[in-house]
Amino acid sequence: MDGDHELLELVEKDRLDEILHGFTKITGVSSFIVSPDGRPISQEYNWSRLCSDFCRSTEKGKQLCYKSDRHGAEMSAKLKRRVCYTCLNAGLVDCTSPIIVGNYHIASVMCGQVLNRPIDKSAARKHAESIGIENIDEYFQALRSVPIISHERLDTIVDFMETVTKAISELAWNKYVTSKQSQRYLDRLVNRISDGIISIDTGGKISMVNDAFANAIGFSKNRIIGKDFSEYISGKDSLAAYRKILQFVDQNGHGRASITLAGDGDRKIDAHVSFDKDGHGDENSSYVAVLRDVSEEKRIESLKEDLIGMMTHDLRNPIFSIRKALQLLGSGLLGPLNARQGELIKLSEKTSSQLSSMVMDYLDIYRHENGKLRLRKELLDIRSIIRESVKQIELIAEEKQVSIRYDPPKEELNVMGDRMRLIRICLNLLANAVNFSPDGGTIDIRTRYIDGSELDCQIGPDQPGVRIPPPSLNQRYAITQISDQGPGIERGFETTIFDKFTTLRHSDVNNRCGIGLGLAFCKLAVEAHRGCIGVKSPVVQDKTKTGKGSGSCFYFALPADVKVRFEAIGMEF
Repeated sequence: MDGDHELLELVEKDRLDEILHGFTKITGVSSFIVSPDGRPISQEYNWSRLCSDFCRSTEKGKQLCYKSDRHGAEMSAKLKRRVCYTCLNAGLVDCTSPIIVGNYHIASVMCGQVLNRPIDKSAARKHAESIGIENIDEYFQALRSVPIISHERLDTIVDFMETVTKAISELAWNKYVTSKQSQRYLDRLVNRISDGIISIDTGGKISMVNDAFANAIGFSKNRIIGKDFSEYISGKDSLAAYRKILQFVDQNGHGRASITLAGDGDRKIDAHVSFDKDGHGDENSSYVAVLRDVSEEKRIESLKEDLIGMMTHDLRNPIFSIRKALQLLGSGLLGPLNARQGELIKLSEKTSSQLSSMVMDYLDIYRHENGKLRLRKELLDIRSIIRESVKQIELIAEEKQVSIRYDPPKEELNVMGDRMRLIRICLNLLANAVNFSPDGGTIDIRTRYIDGSELDCQIGPDQPGVRIPPPSLNQRYAITQISDQGPGIERGFETTIFDKFTTLRHSDVNNRCGIGLGLAFCKLAVEAHRGCIGVKSPVVQDKTKTGKGSGSCFYFALPADVKVRFEAIGMEF
């Protein structure tokens, strides 16, 4: 058992007071509990006036009482039983019994402040004058009120006190065993966790560390504990992030950061760390940090990004060559084609166009996630974008006998945008509508101006490093709505369908509708234009017993007539 374990850590003070109060009520003598050095650590019950008002009223008398109680406590602890003795101050009879937990003396129960027979008056005067008592008459009056108890009666009381002391010792031992078992269980649990866990005091010193952290940086626990945590942080940026997150945690109680740890030798560990503060700014406050090694994740992510970048760049060129070759064959410059050959060329060209669009979507998503997406913006009329997109999708629509209706407004719908990407947004939405439309169905396209107050979709969030003013409710937007007669979007999927690799399946739709990149590209491209995108479904409510509706209306809105300037380090828009 550790030497710094105190009784009040093992037995609640209220429980001790309850026991002492009952003991004093039964026996009629004083009682209290002292630490091994003789200082009271409990409430004092039924103290004699001589002890409280005189013996401990002077500093010399108080120190003599502590010395006397310490003497009795040490004697009883050495003998491991109760003892009675004459106190070193006023000559009263005191008794003590040791509280021993795991062979360790942690406190003593004291009782007494009685006499077996009256004290000689001259001896009492000598005691009083030696500790600096001035009012000797009052001292003698208090002395006369001290109970006189026979040896037999006192032995019975002290035997009872010893029984009470053993009960307190058992309570303390049971609590100690339980706490140790809990601590061992907690230690095993903490050390089995794969994430690093450390405790840091307010001065930055490490006070606790688990096996995972020690193994990660390659040092033993004994070497780590007591060191400043900043010694295990690599680089000025990580050190600044560490200091900044501690300031944030001081104000908010918890926080997260990404830092690089410095291990044995030249080892560097990338880690996500979560800090929590225990305490309220007092001297016992500490920070608890959970660190997760993300070095391998970063390495795999880097490999994945390199692979994606290589694939998208390397696929784009051969697909472009195939399309040009098919266009050359279809033009008849290399010789005439019969009807069947012409159809096959058109089908192959359409397929290569779809593949090219998928690769470009993937490439743009990759660029966006790496902060390298560039928009080549110019003043455009949305009506011309729609017309060109419809022209490119007509062949696919004709195969399903799906008609596309677009009655453009007379006024121009001007936006500042990237022409090729706006066309791909429209093509993806139209291709989606054709795929889910029933044979012989109709797709309706509508474009118009609306005010910012009419928007029911959120403007895309600012990207890190891009400074964009918040949207104004007075800003006009050019909105494009594409409605189909398909089965509609299931409730709850209105936002998730814009996530990467998310596709919806319907029992009445046999077409395989891509790998879930088209709508993800649409969302990032629209938001890069400082616009918003969404879907409403169903468009038509079913009045039959099924209660299901049909049709979907995808829409996107772009700022009209305003050239939004994007400024970002390492990015060009």
